[in-house]
Amino acid sequence: MSQRSFIVVGGGLGGLATGLRLAHRGHRVTLFEKNSAIGGRNTSLTVNDCIFDIGPTLLMMLDPFHKLFRDVGERFEDHLDISLCDPNYRVFYSDGNQIDSTTNMAKMVRSIERLSGPVDAASYPKMIGKLGEMYHESLPSFVRKNYDSPLDLVRLSAGKMALKHGMLGNLAAGMKKYYADPRLQMLFSFQTMYLGLSPHDAPWVYAVLVYMEYGEGIWYPKGGLTEISRKVGMLAQQRGVDIRLNAPVAAIDGKSVRLESGEVFTADAVICNADLPYAERDLAPTKQPPKPHRYSCSAYNVYMDYEGELPDLLHHDIMLGSNFDENLDQIFNRREIPTDPAFYVAASCKTEPSMAPPGHSNLQILVPCPNLDHPWTEGDAINLETKAFARLTKEVGFDPGKIRGFKRITPTDWKRDLNLDRGATFGLSHDFMQTACFRPSNKSKANPGLYYVGAGTVPGNGLPMVLISAELAEQRLEKDGLL
Repeated sequence: MSQRSFIVVGGGLGGLATGLRLAHRGHRVTLFEKNSAIGGRNTSLTVNDCIFDIGPTLLMMLDPFHKLFRDVGERFEDHLDISLCDPNYRVFYSDGNQIDSTTNMAKMVRSIERLSGPVDAASYPKMIGKLGEMYHESLPSFVRKNYDSPLDLVRLSAGKMALKHGMLGNLAAGMKKYYADPRLQMLFSFQTMYLGLSPHDAPWVYAVLVYMEYGEGIWYPKGGLTEISRKVGMLAQQRGVDIRLNAPVAAIDGKSVRLESGEVFTADAVICNADLPYAERDLAPTKQPPKPHRYSCSAYNVYMDYEGELPDLLHHDIMLGSNFDENLDQIFNRREIPTDPAFYVAASCKTEPSMAPPGHSNLQILVPCPNLDHPWTEGDAINLETKAFARLTKEVGFDPGKIRGFKRITPTDWKRDLNLDRGATFGLSHDFMQTACFRPSNKSKANPGLYYVGAGTVPGNGLPMVLISAELAEQRLEKDGLL
């Protein structure tokens, strides 16, 4: 195959990985990024001398990372120094109990027995075994697949597998079959919030997220998760990808893009890594309007330079409220600010001390909240901050008077800075009708020559899935005779 030329729109991890894959095969690739740095949601910020990952903070499911590096003749471990977070995280319940999640099976069984008793403890190894089996069978059959129609599920004999594992059942209901204690039901179902999805709306197949945590572990790369995007970008440039920063794209027309500067570039194909709903509506509109989408929730993020170390916190921590179901209902159904929010707290300096100055902590809070279907106000920020700070004060002795620097990212910021439709931090919803063959395709039917990569297309959101989306985009281009 002769050398082709490709344009990648957007320098998130999906765009970087696709550019790297295409350049490694000897093709010309130009990547346009609107911001002054690559990474998309996977970038960093600094508050005083504290360093933070803006977006993803949990490294799980390592296989897609190893595969990308292996496919381009590299070794993941030669570029990134990763360590296992053990415990994974600490969970704080509103009743005063705590549990440390860990990949150590014996420790988890003992912890569950102390919290809830022997019956629930005996269910844990059974659950992990079942979820591990579903994970390893579903990955090649459902996730690493390009779909052309829903009939592909039947042709791939995946229907039998779905029935075998009950993949299409409800996740929240499924956990009740394993555990009588509502605290354990919460512990093993809140992981869908990583996708901005309520466990009450999630198919059972997403319980594999629990296996990813407890079976394979949560990892941390030295320098933060933004190092992943940086290393992939570096390899892409080494193989000839022309990365142009501060180069916002105004329009995509099939195989051509027009920058806001007025310059026009044409290639054999365009791969768009911008948020898919935004791209369909604003960058590549057609006479036929795109199908309506359903969206994830948003997130209100706070990044603090905190003077002190808060020894009761781990690197990763979860604060669960007194009524998790009410919290979910307020976010996803009633579209209102939760009265007793569940939220995530991180301090990566617990694993890598250089991420904060001596005697300080780089303290990060993420509070799931409605997307911009709820009109965001400054009062909402104060509301959530007040509640989160009060809970941290109660649980770990947090003192707001020790905050030495502070930055917020609101749903409005997610929309403005990253073009995330409705400020939906996690992109399109992962409910059943936007999963697998029902998720938007990575090939535009209305705009020949245009392909998609990233969280909005198959297989979905999260760094591992985004890397798989780059694999699938490459396969789609190859199938169409472009590689």
